[in-house]
Amino acid sequence: MNLKINSWVTIISTAAFSIEAVLVELLYVVASIPALAIAAGSMPIAGAMVLIVNGFIFRNKFTIFKGNGWKMLIIGGALFTVADFLWYDSIDKIGSGKIMLLTIPAEDVFIVLLAVVFLAERMLKLQLVGIGVAIVGFTISAASNVSGNGVQFQIGDLEAILSAMCNALAITLFAKLIVRYNPTEVSGWIMLISGLVINAIQYTFYPPHLSVMDWLYLIGFSFIALAAFTLYNVSMKRIGSSMTSIITSSSLVLTVVIQLAMVPFGIAFTLPSNLVLALLGGGISIAGICISSKAEQKREKTEEKIIEKKMVVITN
Repeated sequence: MNLKINSWVTIISTAAFSIEAVLVELLYVVASIPALAIAAGSMPIAGAMVLIVNGFIFRNKFTIFKGNGWKMLIIGGALFTVADFLWYDSIDKIGSGKIMLLTIPAEDVFIVLLAVVFLAERMLKLQLVGIGVAIVGFTISAASNVSGNGVQFQIGDLEAILSAMCNALAITLFAKLIVRYNPTEVSGWIMLISGLVINAIQYTFYPPHLSVMDWLYLIGFSFIALAAFTLYNVSMKRIGSSMTSIITSSSLVLTVVIQLAMVPFGIAFTLPSNLVLALLGGGISIAGICISSKAEQKREKTEEKIIEKKMVVITN
């Protein structure tokens, strides 16, 4: 029963991620609000709201600055800021659907490789198969922008890949933080720090001119960003990163589906030139992520059994 409830948390987070990506593009197309201005305006608002709710409504104490957690928080916040900056900026260039098709499988591959390189984890054969399948799907999605001159690789594609790399590093740190600290508090501080840094960059180099209505849009959008990021961290703590990756991976196709559903209303979304290739690549990527995550789940269960046997031996 608890697993079903926790899975629903992840499903809601997945839907929120897709809606967030589509709304960023929608606000740019309809209200002419640049994607970076959306990040700069909404992220600190969302982070502040999370911390206020956590501290003053649920009466949870802020504990992350009492130990060494703040060091990982600062590093993770810096990585997340770079990832967020590149993610939002690339939406203006290649569209929300394309960026989700690229970043989600790339993140999963990077996370596994990081565990092998920095944590000395042995890559399982099934995990290697999953990564291979995800890379094939990623490559097909990347090739979905075709023209008379062949496949077009844009600067937005590169930004999406770099964003996935930085986010994978940040997620690796967050996974350690949420084991020791309240995931809601971690989410709040990360969004607040990231938002303030992006604000500083935005208003230093190219300050936007936002109306009162624009700010109302950003406040509304901040609730979606808040739900997506906070529920993702809660999900990682409750059902683990592997199961969370499996469920969240569906957002890469869901985002394109939402885009297509809104096209009849006359909204000029930036869609991949070849939708068949994009959706095919997305489906293959999901399969690869599922295979890789299932392999990781088996590893975790094996390690748990070994620890249990050792405890029994020690007790006896």
